[in-house]
Amino acid sequence: MKFIFETVAETQKTSLAAALDFTDSVLLVVERLTQLNIEVSRAAFEQSSEMTLLCLNGCLAEGNAFAWHTGTVSGVERFSRYCQAISEMAQAAKQ
Repeated sequence: MKFIFETVAETQKTSLAAALDFTDSVLLVVERLTQLNIEVSRAAFEQSSEMTLLCLNGCLAEGNAFAWHTGTVSGVERFSRYCQAISEMAQAAKQ
């Protein structure tokens, strides 16, 4: 009978050690995923802020501090201006 109790106790001890190792592994994975998520979010926000600054500087260079007109211009008007700019560049290249 003593042998059965020792075997059961040893089995439970081994099971608890395996559960502890598994729990530690899961916690390490969750910690690493959280760190990666923070790094990716930070990088995305940094790039987003860089794009915002770039757009803001572009608007300020055009003398349009609030970018009101460019925000309300239709897609057709923007495409028309783009085509005109390409045409002007082509004409300048011919000369």
